[in-house]
Amino acid sequence: MLKKLTLTKRKILFAWICILPVLLIRAWTTIYPVVTMFYYSLLDYDLIRRTKKFAGLLNFKKLTTNKQFLESLSFTLVFTVVSLLAIIVLGIGLALLLKQNFGGRKLIRTIALIPWGLSMIVVSIAALWAFDDTYGIINDLIRRIGFAGYHFNWLSDRSGAQISVIMVNIWKNVSFFGIIMLAAFQGIPGELFESAKIDGANDWKILFHVSLPYVMRTFIIMIIFIGVSQINSFEIVYAMTKGGPGTSTSLLAYRLYMEATKNMNYGMASAITVVMFLATAVYGVVGLSIYRKVDY
Repeated sequence: MLKKLTLTKRKILFAWICILPVLLIRAWTTIYPVVTMFYYSLLDYDLIRRTKKFAGLLNFKKLTTNKQFLESLSFTLVFTVVSLLAIIVLGIGLALLLKQNFGGRKLIRTIALIPWGLSMIVVSIAALWAFDDTYGIINDLIRRIGFAGYHFNWLSDRSGAQISVIMVNIWKNVSFFGIIMLAAFQGIPGELFESAKIDGANDWKILFHVSLPYVMRTFIIMIIFIGVSQINSFEIVYAMTKGGPGTSTSLLAYRLYMEATKNMNYGMASAITVVMFLATAVYGVVGLSIYRKVDY
């Protein structure tokens, strides 16, 4: 018995020795950037002014009165909430549609995944041309359906640019959410639907009282995953609008990029990073706390 116990301990020790280098590398590449980020956020670190001194919470105080940051924060909130709600509604609708038995279903499912499979940079550059006021397909389609002479410069108008960015983002992410929810819906036992129909439940009641409760854990995890990605979105604005017109479509990640690479203000950029980090952390913690309370 003692020999077996010793052998087990040796195996465990050997396993730890094998994975320890990976754990140390992972810890270093995770902890070091985070600690550095918080440290730089407390500095007046500006390469243009050639300053690097401790400033306490001065960078965060400046953010509260910085119009560009506040505009980016506001648009990021709108972008995240609107995108998330639309992705949830349209994604569930897509999942329910693809769950039906019809000819060519496999082909349609494959096509539905194409937007998710494309790089966001590629999608954004294509959207840049699609929303072009002269040659874009969006204005052309609107004219073809009966609005002859319609002309709107989407990306030069403040509201138009914001709507365009959000629409492209939704189109890109709906398919992924829909396919994952489809897989979850297909795992629901058929007996539950039969019992619900016997009890007189219609399609809406089956959706809200049978389907969604059964897949609630998957649903919540997807909301967390999609929400975090929206808070940290960057490529779509970088490739499509460059934050314009003005700073109307400047997401927090793009504002961070501008402070770090254009203004060379690492202290302010780090402060914005801390804000994004905390927002993501709070969102994730709330989501996971809800997830743990779900019965299924």
